[in-house]
Amino acid sequence: MEIRISRHAKRRMKERKIAYNEIVEAVESPEEITPSIKGRLNYRKTVGDRHIKVTCIENPAEITVITVMDKKS
Repeated sequence: MEIRISRHAKRRMKERKIAYNEIVEAVESPEEITPSIKGRLNYRKTVGDRHIKVTCIENPAEITVITVMDKKS
């Protein structure tokens, strides 16, 4: 499945220094998936010393990343 990154998510990735491969890892092998608002899903994954949260919209053809966040442990 294709992963598309929204303009907003790209800005947040740059601000928060989150790499594309960290987003892919969180989406492809999450530790937890929880529902969010408007039918979105939150994928959570610990990558190194960071807890990455990726909010996405899923459809049969692709996953669109809406925003990304991290919390250092």
